[in-house]
Amino acid sequence: MKYMLTIVLGSSIFSTDLTAQEAPVVRSVEVVDFGTYRIEAKEKPIPMPSACSGAVQLVPSAVLITQGNQIPATLKTTFGFHFILKGAPIGAEANVDTVVKHPAFKKPDGTMTSTTENLSCHYKIGDVVGFLYEFTNAWEAVPGKWTIEIWQGGKKLAGKEFEVLPERK
Repeated sequence: MKYMLTIVLGSSIFSTDLTAQEAPVVRSVEVVDFGTYRIEAKEKPIPMPSACSGAVQLVPSAVLITQGNQIPATLKTTFGFHFILKGAPIGAEANVDTVVKHPAFKKPDGTMTSTTENLSCHYKIGDVVGFLYEFTNAWEAVPGKWTIEIWQGGKKLAGKEFEVLPERK
């Protein structure tokens, strides 16, 4: 099963309670780092029908291994980026859309996946958070252009383009 991995460092995701009285406003997104990562711990997958796998997985800790946008198409490779939502009030949860664009995958049952996934996520303003993708099946490690973007209210706030390279033999 393929997982879309969402990194959450000192934050929560998918919570609907806003503790701040003021409505959250996201003005921009600061990209902290990007490239390939080592996952330190994983939590139980959370169902999300808009993901090709049908779920996302929270990861409380991931370490950047190599900064860059060239990604090997190898099993267990994890890539993406960490970011900070800039806005107010600090600590309030804001809803953003994470859009992942990638080549279509041919699943073992012969069906083809979509080339775009749109995932609604809640992140706390001011926290370092991120979105990562892990190749958990060989059939999804498809070479080509991949992008991960953060959107809100029809406006692209940040994004990174990655070139997934064929596995060297």
